[in-house]
Amino acid sequence: MSQKKEAALIFKREVNAFQTAATKQIRKFFPSPHSELLLGMLLGIDDLKLIPTFNDVLKDTGTVHIVVVSGYNISLVFDLVIRLIGTKYKLRNLIAAQFVTLVYSVITGFEPPVIRAWIMGSIASWGKFYGRSIQALQVLVFSGLVMGIVNPHYLYSLSFQLSFLATLSLILYTNPISAFTKNFIKNDSFILTDLSTTLAAQVLVWPLISYRFGRISLLSPLVNCLVLWNVPLATVLGGAFLFLSFIHALPAQILFFVVYPPLEIFVEVVRFFAQFKVFILNFQLDVRWLLAYYIALFIFPLFKSLKTAYAH
Repeated sequence: MSQKKEAALIFKREVNAFQTAATKQIRKFFPSPHSELLLGMLLGIDDLKLIPTFNDVLKDTGTVHIVVVSGYNISLVFDLVIRLIGTKYKLRNLIAAQFVTLVYSVITGFEPPVIRAWIMGSIASWGKFYGRSIQALQVLVFSGLVMGIVNPHYLYSLSFQLSFLATLSLILYTNPISAFTKNFIKNDSFILTDLSTTLAAQVLVWPLISYRFGRISLLSPLVNCLVLWNVPLATVLGGAFLFLSFIHALPAQILFFVVYPPLEIFVEVVRFFAQFKVFILNFQLDVRWLLAYYIALFIFPLFKSLKTAYAH
């Protein structure tokens, strides 16, 4: 066995050992399904298969994607490190934040969505450091190309496809949908903002979910905006809890009473909305309609921009 492979196996074994220890600590304090939620949102450990009934609840409400580590977690960790050590416009601070997020990404399994988010975050951070404006769409496409070149199998990963399409959908449709909802509802609040963002992400994601799973939840945008605030709490406070639990049980027990209530709210909210089966559409989109949908969505903005350019 080569030294490189041996080092990779040792590193993987250490990561697995940490995840096992972290799972043991969290399960010691938190009941099920709260422990599974925290393990998923904090470390990307998928133990939902151990609780199939609650896993179905998450699927019925379109919230199963929350119980994973995503690009949002990576940005939260990066921002937290920067705030702790100072400005992001110092080279050593930027390198430190990049290193910590890389370690966090590896600990969580370095899944395709996390890899994409880390690449995008790295490019955007270095671009800001050097005072260059980089379009989010360009960064997303470049990240996808890099991942496809390094490992073409990433392109066939459902988690990568959903993550890529959700990010692309946010880039393309957040502003138009936000403007529409504000004009329609005539109100401005963080719930409305979260709802607009969630709706924007679904534009490109819903068809793929229908094609792959044969069902979609019409309530998922609403439920998502009601429980998404758990992600930063689980990432930051959950991380602090896990760190303290390895040191001493008493401070961990104190922090438990801060971390547990939001998780309990998450559980009760998704269970409540999962009762409304009438809002779950059971149909599987044909691959031809799936392709037609995506082609139409990409052609329309292109046609609109060409029409605008021709008018000028």
